[in-house]
Amino acid sequence: MEAMNSDNHFNIMLVIVCQLVPEIESVLREMFGKFNFREESGLLQFWACRTDPDSEEIGCNLVLTHLTCNPTQDLGLEDYRKRCLEKQYPFIGIETCVGNWLAGRAVQTGIADHRTIHHVVDQDDQHSVDVGARGQLVLPVFFDDSAENKLAGVIEYVTNVRKESYVEDFEQFHNLLKDKGLKSTYMGKTIKVVYDGDMIKFRLPLSAKFTDMLREVTKRFTGLENTKFRVEYVDKNGVCLPISSDEVLQICMKDSSLKGANFIKMHVYLEHIVF
Repeated sequence: MEAMNSDNHFNIMLVIVCQLVPEIESVLREMFGKFNFREESGLLQFWACRTDPDSEEIGCNLVLTHLTCNPTQDLGLEDYRKRCLEKQYPFIGIETCVGNWLAGRAVQTGIADHRTIHHVVDQDDQHSVDVGARGQLVLPVFFDDSAENKLAGVIEYVTNVRKESYVEDFEQFHNLLKDKGLKSTYMGKTIKVVYDGDMIKFRLPLSAKFTDMLREVTKRFTGLENTKFRVEYVDKNGVCLPISSDEVLQICMKDSSLKGANFIKMHVYLEHIVF
């Protein structure tokens, strides 16, 4: 990704700080103060979304703000934050390649994501190298009074040790945001489904059931409503496997996290009935 020059970076930081006072800053400070780290080391920081009112492009610049919380003053986590502050991130649009930068991905998808023990570090991706063995949860935050889901920014939670899941932490953030003028969406994955030469895209929560996935598929491929079909995905070993239950769908979700994929690609095949 191309870096912005220092003057532009300074101007963006100045605008962001002004925008955070007082509406967002007071809410986030209160939230960071109430967050339960469960007596473990952790870092909270906020990436603010800055949009150019004169630009016709869809997206925003993400800039790391001064809002942070590292209650144990862990030096490793402080080092990670310094690395983030040294970077000058460009405009994040719908098609921008963000690699494994979860905060940038959250801007594009609008859904929360996490880096767990199932994730494999990509040594060719700089952000994966910066994060190292640490775990992450990113949570896009929207203005609650906006019907268009206007993005305020992204909360990033970093831990020294990767967890099996960050769902409980996500739910804690979700509850802290209630009635504060801000809101979040859910933790999930972007799903791309190919059928008969066409491709659809939708989002599924990590808690989604097999029937939820089928409902989303038939909602978009209406010709499948009264047809017998199967949905397959490619697992981490490159094998095509049918998704036929809640358990298999959850395995599919975990495989996606393991590969650090931006999305899960599935294929629909018609079942041939033999008389």
